[in-house]
Amino acid sequence: MSWQRNLAVSLALGFAGGLAAYALAWGLFTTHQELGMESRNALTIAAWTVPIVFLAAFIYFAMRSSERR
Repeated sequence: MSWQRNLAVSLALGFAGGLAAYALAWGLFTTHQELGMESRNALTIAAWTVPIVFLAAFIYFAMRSSERR
């Protein structure tokens, strides 16, 4: 894969991971008030998840494509 495709796939995975983290955290915080967290904290979790998943995916795809050469 070229680095542009690695970048595009990593961005897509990052945003998908952030969206999934937001949905899971929002659902958990909404249904379980005993946790003491408000549902608006789900956005913070998603904001941290996007760059972490993006970097992990980009490094993974870069290493995988370098092994093929």
